[in-house]
Amino acid sequence: MFVVGSFVHWQTLALLATILALLQLLLLFFIPESPQWLAKFGCEKELEAALLCLRGDKADISYEAIEIKDYVESLKSFSSEGILDIFQKNYVRPLLTVAGVLVLMNLGRINALTYYSGAIFVSAGVSSMVGLITLAATQILKVRQRIQSLQAGKAKA
Repeated sequence: MFVVGSFVHWQTLALLATILALLQLLLLFFIPESPQWLAKFGCEKELEAALLCLRGDKADISYEAIEIKDYVESLKSFSSEGILDIFQKNYVRPLLTVAGVLVLMNLGRINALTYYSGAIFVSAGVSSMVGLITLAATQILKVRQRIQSLQAGKAKA
């Protein structure tokens, strides 16, 4: 959307984003329930039907169904701690540290550069469109480099 926003009016961009979001919302109703979700709520026949749909009608799903049911039962046997339990006195410092790091990352790193990139390139005497294309190419190369390093790491392991 960031790149498209350079070519179209903001109202058209907002309309396009709204249409895509509504399309995604409509398609959400066609996504089947996961076998884990069905096992969590005790829908055993639907669980087996979902596994057959995923694996094929002739697949032996009995072992996988038992494994999913056992996993869901093991999750239920854990303590029933909620999300609010992390806000205890002994967790205050780590939570504040993480929140602070996240705030500083958003204020000072790539988000600020991306937000102000047009003004930065114009003040440097370069067209904002050339700057946008340069920034996009840099990000693509960065992602490519990260993928290659991950693949190299997997090859070593």
